[in-house]
Amino acid sequence: MIKRVLGIALKSGVLLGLATSPAWAGGDLAMAKKEGKVVWYSSISLPIAQQMCNAFNDKKMGFECVLHRSGSGKLYKRWVQEAKSKIFEADILHTSNAGHFLTLQKQGVFIKYAPEGTEKFPAAFKGEGGYWTVLRSFAYVPAYNTTKVKGGDIPTSWLDLLDPKWQGKIVNAHPSYSGSVSVGMSMLVKKFGWEFMDKLSALKPRVVQSAVDTTTYLVRGESDVTSGTASYTLFNAIKKGEKVKMLLPKEGVPFIISPQAIFKSAPHPNAAKIFADWTFSKEAQQILTNRGLYVGHPGVKYPEGQVPLNKLKLMTMSPAEATKMRKKIRTTFRKKFGV
Repeated sequence: MIKRVLGIALKSGVLLGLATSPAWAGGDLAMAKKEGKVVWYSSISLPIAQQMCNAFNDKKMGFECVLHRSGSGKLYKRWVQEAKSKIFEADILHTSNAGHFLTLQKQGVFIKYAPEGTEKFPAAFKGEGGYWTVLRSFAYVPAYNTTKVKGGDIPTSWLDLLDPKWQGKIVNAHPSYSGSVSVGMSMLVKKFGWEFMDKLSALKPRVVQSAVDTTTYLVRGESDVTSGTASYTLFNAIKKGEKVKMLLPKEGVPFIISPQAIFKSAPHPNAAKIFADWTFSKEAQQILTNRGLYVGHPGVKYPEGQVPLNKLKLMTMSPAEATKMRKKIRTTFRKKFGV
């Protein structure tokens, strides 16, 4: 069902009409100006997150976007710690671990809010109960350095990445830091069993923090292959002419959604609603699309060279299932990989 919905939504051209400029109807602008800022906790890669903030600030709305960028796991833990101390800084949370949003939603920490225009988004980009909306999505994919891996050595299956020939030549990110890795590895373990992690750990991979970092190691030639990276970071590296390439294993690739929600405890609630509305506008969604991400806005145009989402064989997992697997994935990874 999700593939059919996404396939319809992501064809080129405008399928459903949205206003070309956001109405910003959710928050009171006069009050937002008094609040002075909106604090955005985001796990999207720093260059993209900063571009989003800068684009919004260029509008001179009378308040500014203040970015705090980190990995999904760190942002979640940061907010939980702040909540325990009753020190609330964040207005909006945006990460790639939908399980965190399900957990926090059940705890009643989000407001129910549908940003302007998102009622026309495909169902796959809407959260349960209207408490969060998917800002962007991408695929969790393996990749390789084209100067180091050639011909018959190029993997065609996830299982090919477990070959002993990749001993010390493979890089993997940490699921405790990265939401996309936590969810992506959960899908791979569901597909192949826990022995997938056993065999991967036996290769003694270089372990880095985030899925974004794995692309960096490929680009620098410090690793030949990665067992998982974010498709959008790979797209941007290829666009720059870097010698890396995406792998599309025959079994499919995990589909990662990245929700966004507004906290009930937001110290700048009007600014948060206005900024949230803007992030789902055609203008902001096109910024994300130009960077290789997939979005719910039907009016965007996808850049040349980006694999259409409806051309990918997607592996999916519900936020509830990802939440159930999260703790075991992380504890098992730390135990087997020694980090």
